[in-house]
Amino acid sequence: MSSLHKQIDAITEFLRPFSAFINCHMVNYLTDNHWEHFISSEVREEIDNFEEAIECFKKLQNFIKSCRNLYLENSKNITSSIEDVILNISEGNLLKKSNDDLSIKEFMSAKKCHEVEVASKFIHEILSLAPVDCVIDAGDGKGYLSSRLALQYKLKVLGIDASTSNTENALDRKKKLEKAWNGLTERANLLSQGITPPRRGKKAKATEIQETRPENYKTCNEFITKDVNFQKLAGEAFNGEFQSFCMTGLHTCGNLASTCLKVFQNQDDFKVLCNVGCCYHLINEEFSQDEFFGNKVLRNLNKDFGFPLSGYLKGQKIQLGRNARMLAAQSVHRTLDKKELPDKSLFYRALLEVLIVGMNENLKDTVQVGKIKNESGTFWNMSRNVTKRRVWDF
Repeated sequence: MSSLHKQIDAITEFLRPFSAFINCHMVNYLTDNHWEHFISSEVREEIDNFEEAIECFKKLQNFIKSCRNLYLENSKNITSSIEDVILNISEGNLLKKSNDDLSIKEFMSAKKCHEVEVASKFIHEILSLAPVDCVIDAGDGKGYLSSRLALQYKLKVLGIDASTSNTENALDRKKKLEKAWNGLTERANLLSQGITPPRRGKKAKATEIQETRPENYKTCNEFITKDVNFQKLAGEAFNGEFQSFCMTGLHTCGNLASTCLKVFQNQDDFKVLCNVGCCYHLINEEFSQDEFFGNKVLRNLNKDFGFPLSGYLKGQKIQLGRNARMLAAQSVHRTLDKKELPDKSLFYRALLEVLIVGMNENLKDTVQVGKIKNESGTFWNMSRNVTKRRVWDF
C-alpha cells in the first residue's frame, strides 16, 4: 500500500498545477480566453517568434517525458498486466487460441465484434475456474456480450439496463441471433479452417431449422445501485434460486463502473468481477463541481459518487473535473492516425457562446451552445438555426 500511496501522491502533485488547464475543452479555450490565462507570456512570445522557439520545444519535450514516467504501464510496482493475471490464475492457459473460438461479425460492428469475442472468452474461462450460478451483465445495452455468453458458452445471463428501449432492442437482437445461430457458427467454423463458404440466399435463410435451446438469457429494467437485490431479480427472471454471481459489463458508463465495484465489495454472493468501464466524464465526483449540462434526469438517479472510491483519496478530497476525465478516455493513437484537425463547428459554437454571454453576462458558465447540424458549413446559418431552435443546454 505504501508503494501505491507514493505513486498516487506523485500523480496528484504533478496534476495539481495544471488542473484548470487539463479541464479546458476546445470550446472553453476560446470562450474563456485560455491563451491569455494558461499560456505563459514566455511561451507565447517564443511561439510568436518561431526562430526563438527551440528552447520552448525542449521544455515541452521534458514535460512529455515527465508525463510518460507516470503512465500506468510504467508503474510496474502497483499494476499487473493481463498476461500476469492470466499466468497467476491459470498457468497461462487462458485466452490461448483454440478450436472453439468463433468470429461472428453479424449484428455488430468489427470493433464491437473484437471486444465481444475477447471479453466473452475471458469470462467463460475465468468461470471455468470459479463457477457461478448466474452472470449479471450490468448496462446490458443491446445484449452484445450477454447473448454471446448465453448462446456460445451456455452461461445463464441476466442483462440489466436502465433504459426500456435498450432492453427491447436487446430482446429483438436475441431473437434474430438465435434464429441464425446454427448457420453463423457453421460459417465461422469454415472460415477458421480457411474455407470460404458460399453465400446463403434468402431461400436458405428461410429454411434453416434451429435446435431448441434453454432460456439462458433474460433481461430486466433496473437502475443499478450497490443495494439492488440481484438474487430477487435473477430469481424472478429465471424462476429459480441463485447463490453465486459474476458481475460483468462491457463499456459500463458513468457511475456504473464504480457501482459494480461497490456491489462486488458489499454483496458476498458475487464471487467474480470482470468489468470494462467507459464514459468516465459522466461519473459523479464528490469534490468537483458538476459541469455536465446534459441529461439531468439520468444524472439525478445517481445518488452516490463514482469518484473517488478509496479512503485515501477521499481524505485528500481529490478532484479531477469532467473535461479532464473526458480527455483521459480519448484515443491519442486514433487522433494521430486520422491526422484530422477538429471540426470548425467547434469554433462556431465557441464564437456564438461568446456573443450570447456578451449580451447577457448572467449566462456565463450556466449555458452551453449544443451540437447542431450545420449543412451549409457557415457560421451565420448555424447561428440562425440555434436561435430558431434554442439549441443550448441549461
